[in-house]
Amino acid sequence: MLGRREFLRFTSLAPICLCCRVDAVAGEPEPLVCTELVMADFKASLEIAIDENPDNDPARQNLPHSEAISLYKKKWNPKRRILNVSFLDEPTYLDKVIKNARGWEDHIGMNFRFGPSDPDILIAFDKGGSWSYIGTDSRYYAQRGRPSMNFGWFDSKTADGEFSRVCLHEFGHALSLVHEHSHPGGKISWKEKAVFAYYKKQGWSEDDVRRQIFKKYQLSQVNGSGYDQTSIMHYPIDASLVTDPSDAVGWNEQLSSLDKAVIAKLYPKATSQLPR
Repeated sequence: MLGRREFLRFTSLAPICLCCRVDAVAGEPEPLVCTELVMADFKASLEIAIDENPDNDPARQNLPHSEAISLYKKKWNPKRRILNVSFLDEPTYLDKVIKNARGWEDHIGMNFRFGPSDPDILIAFDKGGSWSYIGTDSRYYAQRGRPSMNFGWFDSKTADGEFSRVCLHEFGHALSLVHEHSHPGGKISWKEKAVFAYYKKQGWSEDDVRRQIFKKYQLSQVNGSGYDQTSIMHYPIDASLVTDPSDAVGWNEQLSSLDKAVIAKLYPKATSQLPR
């Protein structure tokens, strides 16, 4: 399989938002990124999104097509009750991935079906980075036998908190959630020079950093909640990268209250009119 950077070059795709952890690599800390991907073919992505969920059609909200395929507009049909999730490999820690991914199920009106299937989400365990396509884009790749999600740094020694953090985060992307650090309501006091230097270690140019870190989504692209520093979808921010210490964010490992509220609104549970 291709590593994260080779994968991006091969598909001509670019990450939309990132989260990272820092490990020692050859004696030098290097950000290992969790990358959220979108399809390069805008038209195909829009067709898939509308086919899955007619409410993703921009015409229903009088929006131009340029806004329709925003990250938020790739959500699965809320009437769907099962998302099929298959694996290209079955590592010894597979049960931990499944257990932690199910953390979303208590708050949505659908369940994940894990195992061989006609997949909506197809997971690989290629060493290197972790990434996921957003929402309905996942189906395009999964249906073609290509991974739509990857966990690149898990092993048998990975801490439980790291399994929780990364699994919930990646499945949040697959459910169409976006990174919180790019929320238009987040006024983060970035130290630009420090951020440029930090990400230079993974080969990013200053333009890459501007696009991936500093750029904000439009209000129409986000999930409708207020800015939430405690979100599982938030990018961790070291205190050395901001001027205001209150803007620093640690490694969120659990769903926040707003995460639960937002996902419940996107995928409400069915209500039965049958008597008890």
